[in-house]
Amino acid sequence: MYVCICNALKDRELAAASNDARNVAEVFRRCGRRPQCGKCLPDVAKLIENSREQQSGICKLAAE
Repeated sequence: MYVCICNALKDRELAAASNDARNVAEVFRRCGRRPQCGKCLPDVAKLIENSREQQSGICKLAAE
């Protein structure tokens, strides 16, 4: 599904780029793009948050 219409970026592309990303700008840099209209920024931020939650869940499982 397209998340960023302006740059034709799909959810899977953005999710892959969001792994270990510090912020939304870094995700766009990894995709070789820049945000245009900004409507997708909250969705990309949510992808980063989800990635962090998954990583912390993996770390917790490894520690047990």
